[in-house]
Amino acid sequence: MKKNLVGWVLPGAICAGLALLLTGCFDTKQEFTLNPDGSGKVVHECLFQNVDLSEPKDTSESALKEAIRKVIEESKGVEAWRDVTYKRMDDGRLFFRGTAYFKNLSQLDIRNQATMEFVWRKLGDGNIVLDVRTNKSEPKQGFSIRPSPPRKAPATPEEEVERFKEERAKFQQVKPMLAAIFGSMKQEVTLHLPGQIKEASNYQKDPSGALKIKFDGAKILEAMEKLVVSDEWMKKRLASGDTDPTGMPGLDDELNGSLFGKAGPVRAVMAGASKPLFDYGSELAVAQKEFAKVQKDLGASVVSVAPAAQGEPLKSIRVVGVRLVTELDKALKLRPFNYDAGYTVAMLAELPGSVLAVTGETSLDTAVADDGTSLLPDSKWNRQIHFPNLSADKSKVLFEVQLKVPGPNVKGLKELSGQLQYSVSSGSKETDLGLQSLKEGAQGTEMGAKIQSIGEGWNKDGSQQMQLKLNIREESLKNAWVLVDGARTPLERRGYSGGGNSYTFTLESKRAFPVAGRIVVETFDKLQVFNVPWKLEDLSLLGESISGK
Repeated sequence: MKKNLVGWVLPGAICAGLALLLTGCFDTKQEFTLNPDGSGKVVHECLFQNVDLSEPKDTSESALKEAIRKVIEESKGVEAWRDVTYKRMDDGRLFFRGTAYFKNLSQLDIRNQATMEFVWRKLGDGNIVLDVRTNKSEPKQGFSIRPSPPRKAPATPEEEVERFKEERAKFQQVKPMLAAIFGSMKQEVTLHLPGQIKEASNYQKDPSGALKIKFDGAKILEAMEKLVVSDEWMKKRLASGDTDPTGMPGLDDELNGSLFGKAGPVRAVMAGASKPLFDYGSELAVAQKEFAKVQKDLGASVVSVAPAAQGEPLKSIRVVGVRLVTELDKALKLRPFNYDAGYTVAMLAELPGSVLAVTGETSLDTAVADDGTSLLPDSKWNRQIHFPNLSADKSKVLFEVQLKVPGPNVKGLKELSGQLQYSVSSGSKETDLGLQSLKEGAQGTEMGAKIQSIGEGWNKDGSQQMQLKLNIREESLKNAWVLVDGARTPLERRGYSGGGNSYTFTLESKRAFPVAGRIVVETFDKLQVFNVPWKLEDLSLLGESISGK
């Protein structure tokens, strides 16, 4: 279910409704077993309607496998699946069942098959809090809607009354669509939790001690019809700016009361949770072996990463493409291929093993034509290799070298040579940067962290971008999150600048950065950097070996 259940900016609601009609029809049952660190497994069972507008009547086995493959590949936070079964039901719906293993419950997202999502927080006193919310900060249904600009709050009681009428009228307009959407969403969850349950709000407890909760989308419309006539409830919604169907933080207390029985959060608090309910590592190892077979059966691409390189020479390097653009009269204001004059050679290098990254210190040092002239670019920037692309298994790299345009008598290349620099890592670690507040100029206690600026996101959709300076290599940064009261929200990397061991990263949050939040980063640990030479000789201008070797 996508975000705001009670915001009726009509154009956005119609768009959201159309997308949800295509993706939001599901009847899901989930049984979670959770460890104190937030890792766990879930037996996930779902009946869902797969809508493919390109092939609406395709009931083939390959179409079934494609639908299940998408469920698995688009799930986030899952390290492996096991015990996977699936079939097409007589009524046309698809049935999927499997056990998913995840390292962090808060990051789990089995896409388009669940409404309730969970936040796992460990408090300073050792207690663990499990909250339920209906959305995370990032889009879920594979679509995005640019929200309408926030409207100015009513200035007078008369304006407030008119605004209430307007919002209620919008609700009546979209009510039939909402009934079709929410009526097809059902989710039943059982939770086996570690430690002693001190508090359980809006859960049912079964004799085994497990907690249960059910979500029935049909109750949403009934709850909304009751609440929308309440001036106090409407005033609260308008005061929070919650009239955008793409921006709700979660069900409020009143809606929780209508849906689950008690006005308040859906929450469980555990104490004394020190012993895991199962051995995550050993079960994951077994699941990963089975998962590889499942992926093969479904036709999913399975990538095996080679052992890490350790500074050995390149296994091979060859030219795989060339682009030659000669100089034209500038008065024509025309550019062949929309490029300036130059000669570009694309090269594919096979590394001695898998690598973390090929760095910006990779360079072209020598470029000599067969007539002895140098084709080496004058500027250092053009002699460096920019934006190399690694293969999926991290063992090959494609990069381009820029050369001067060869003279009219040049038939080939005598030598191309340079240095390729790559980095490898043996693990990763998480670090709280020690920022006491998230505002411009704030400095942290780790990695030389400094917030250089915070501004509006380029989409102008309520998101914000932070320029964060860190004393690390560019490839060292793996992930970043905002941390508020133990709950993590992932940040998107949007770019970087810098060099050496100091870079400024552009990090984007879907919402405004909370001033009282903190930043946690995951960096690759035990980073090693290697330089290896590369060299090619006696090539034609097409990059083919003249000697035939």
